[in-house]
Amino acid sequence: MTLTDGRLGARPARSLVDHVNAVELTDELDAVREFVLIDLAHALMLTQQGIFTRHHGRSVVAALLKLLDHDPRTLLASDPEIGTITLQLERYLHDECGPAGLDIQRARSRIDQKATGVRMADRRALLEVVTELLRLAETLLECADSYDQVIVPGYTHLQHAQPTSLGHYLNAHYWTTSRNLTRLLQLHERLNECPLGGAAYSGTAWPIDRDATATYLGFARPVRNARDAGLASMDTSAELAGVLGLVLSGLSRCASDLYYWSSSEIGAVRLHPSLCGTSSMMPQKRNPIVLERIRGLAGDAAGWGASRLGLLHFATSTDADQGYVHNRMPEYCRETAGAAGLLREVLATLKVDVERLESSAGRHWSTASALADDLVSTRDLSFRAAHEVVARFIAAHEAAGEPDGAVRPELAEEPLRQYSAARLSSVLDARSFVESRTSAGGTSTARLRELAAEAADDLDGHRSRVNAQLKGIDQATRRLLADARALVASD
Repeated sequence: MTLTDGRLGARPARSLVDHVNAVELTDELDAVREFVLIDLAHALMLTQQGIFTRHHGRSVVAALLKLLDHDPRTLLASDPEIGTITLQLERYLHDECGPAGLDIQRARSRIDQKATGVRMADRRALLEVVTELLRLAETLLECADSYDQVIVPGYTHLQHAQPTSLGHYLNAHYWTTSRNLTRLLQLHERLNECPLGGAAYSGTAWPIDRDATATYLGFARPVRNARDAGLASMDTSAELAGVLGLVLSGLSRCASDLYYWSSSEIGAVRLHPSLCGTSSMMPQKRNPIVLERIRGLAGDAAGWGASRLGLLHFATSTDADQGYVHNRMPEYCRETAGAAGLLREVLATLKVDVERLESSAGRHWSTASALADDLVSTRDLSFRAAHEVVARFIAAHEAAGEPDGAVRPELAEEPLRQYSAARLSSVLDARSFVESRTSAGGTSTARLRELAAEAADDLDGHRSRVNAQLKGIDQATRRLLADARALVASD
């Protein structure tokens, strides 16, 4: 017997089973533990509220505990012809408890049950991303500390711009990671509301306690409006997809720089061989495929938010459209967490050619702005005038065919012509340039130490928030299971 027999008098078509029921059920079985916990919290609450008799409640709760003690997939033996997880669980409870087991759906709808399962699955997946980003953040700061004195070229438009330090560069990527952690944790606050009890969208006449089920399932509170408690409230999925796109964009920017630095022409860094691939034809190849994976995934993620927004745009009721396509968010989260893990391993095992980077850092007149600044401070020129004097000085070297790195004072015009070769060399020195950037957030040793300390404090704050979230969910589950077992053990 299926749910449709009574109203429709027909078995579901094979095409409906394959392309509708099976789609929903596949996602729900990936979150089967969450759906069993939802039923357990609901049954326990119904019993506490007197909606179920204690005998009735004990029977249903005992059957659900049995399901959790084993592999729920095996015990459910799911058949998509029966329907989605709600109906699979009803069938299981009927087999275990008799007709009373079918009463699990009292005072709720598939709408709020599905929305709760989706939120729990997305919450778990989101926290997996956050956990991996925390590990990446730790590695970024460790590497920044190790390389704080390594001078490297900085680029704009893929041309040498100004030298910086590798420690300062990696610290910058920490702050990108920190912003994305903040975005995810803020989203977690919006995601962490429980739809259960919204029923079909009007609420229910049964005296349920929505706060109790929300607490049992580790949510901060119920979704306030019963209609919003259905999948109409799943704008959080679109928001999560957008944030994941930002996370991968940040990872890809760092991966792209390393990709460029690892090229044969540049050869400034070298990935560990365990993170490389090779060619099926060219035996010399040592391909940085993990960086390509991150870059490619970031491009793919640009469309994730659009697809979720499309589902919200076309919905005409609480869960139209959304319930009949895959919830891809857990997989998107897994891929994003994997990308963060790949970048963390790259950084932790990266071989850096310090001499090559430092040699490159001072090339192509990358410190010319320091020479312009020196003219302003010592010769009372405006910056624009000093900028032009230095620009013509560089152009004169190119016109004379001087090799990169050569400095000839006689090619300068006044007042730059007054500088000795030694003074020019001192002002244009790459390490001196880096050390002279003393403004807040700059590259000087003192400022970098401040940035490192601020980042360490910031990371501690993220860790505390994440640990509190994980601890809260764990404690809620423990309480739910303890109360359920206490009910089963009672007379």
